Amino acid sequence: MKNENERYLFEILNEAYPKQWVSEHTGIKGRKFRFDAANPTLKIAIEVEGGIWLGKTGGHTSGIGYQQNMEKYNLAVMEGWKVLRYSPQTMKKTPWKIIADVRKLCGVSVDPNQKDLDFTGYKQTKIEQAQMRLS
Repeated sequence: MKNENERYLFEILNEAYPKQWVSEHTGIKGRKFRFDAANPTLKIAIEVEGGIWLGKTGGHTSGIGYQQNMEKYNLAVMEGWKVLRYSPQTMKKTPWKIIADVRKLCGVSVDPNQKDLDFTGYKQTKIEQAQMRLS
């Protein structure tokens, strides 16, 4: 895993769905693109769009980086992947939204007003523990 955001995403996903997610997954054959986190069985990829508030260009926020990301996401969709994109702020402040979105993609109904992580098999304390480990 490259950075704190990717480690945190991986931690969130594996607390909710143990052993179903991989990091730095190359889901597009013949390309070097990697997903921050992926569930290869369900073909769900999750990307953290870091650096969006830094006020400088570089990496993924440069013109070339942004163009490469568009190519990556479009190729992924054409190969049957469902790609979810989040900011680091979403992960840290409202991580339940990520889990809720994954559940929706899997056909599980979710109450959009539910703010705790009391989904089946997933508790608020788990995410708090993950946050403390990575702080």
